[in-house]
Amino acid sequence: MIKEEYDFDNMEEYLSTNIDLFIAGEPTKEERSVFLVNLWREKPHLLLTLDGINRFKYTYTNNSKNIKESSNLDIPIGLPILLKKLSVKNINLLLDISSLDHVLIMVLVKQLIKNITPRSLFAIYIRPRQYLNPPLIEGLLLSEKIHEIKSVPGFAKREAEEQTLCSFIGFEGIRLKPILETANNISKIIPIVAFPSGGLHWFKLTMWHSMDILESETRDVTIYKCFSESIFDAVALLNELCTQTDGITLAPLGTRPHSVAAAIFATKHPSTKIIYDYAIERENRTKGISNICVYHLSSFIEIP
Repeated sequence: MIKEEYDFDNMEEYLSTNIDLFIAGEPTKEERSVFLVNLWREKPHLLLTLDGINRFKYTYTNNSKNIKESSNLDIPIGLPILLKKLSVKNINLLLDISSLDHVLIMVLVKQLIKNITPRSLFAIYIRPRQYLNPPLIEGLLLSEKIHEIKSVPGFAKREAEEQTLCSFIGFEGIRLKPILETANNISKIIPIVAFPSGGLHWFKLTMWHSMDILESETRDVTIYKCFSESIFDAVALLNELCTQTDGITLAPLGTRPHSVAAAIFATKHPSTKIIYDYAIERENRTKGISNICVYHLSSFIEIP
């Protein structure tokens, strides 16, 4: 597996010339959520936002053809229909994962690398310059609330008698506790802590409350780390750690690149289950734009 991750400055001209459609989240008060829309306003783009657990809202805009349409659809059936309607199989596609909801990211990735595969697939992740709320002892408070823990659409699987829970842990370590309390038949825990390249203090922040929860477990637990912005490193780590063919449950509670990695791994290993706590993110969580990473994900596309 070749690690195809690049700085946006080195890829902007290529992407601007070759991308036929980009998919992003609906703009919010965060600056990074409007970056692509402002940069490539004239390019065809599809904006998605989660509307409950199994539904989403979309707005498709194609200014060159004077098209703008929006609607609400269910995720399992409506999203594949929408992607086929937009002729995704014939185009070069870019996902803005920094603005998309985690659940939509995972469902989109599965569709795009397995079922409705584009000519080429890129993703972009924009790291904010700073987080606006002060850190708490349990980590950053980035979510207003969480819904019930459920399987991500398209990644629900029958539980094995013995389950290995592999959880990506982000800046909110406290989210791990309900996952451990809810998951059944867990015989082994593999925690992976997001390790931001921008500063060591973020690594300590993610560990504070997570360690309290993990140390309360009676099992011996080895904690692994992975760069928070690397999709390819996360996929490689999952391939290394999750070697069994059955009984793997992933809980991507960390960064969006790690949610992409979880979806790629689970798509390649059909018996893998993904659960999520459907966190509702706070508004005004971040300020500014730091580095921008581009991922070329075409190597993960399954050729029919």
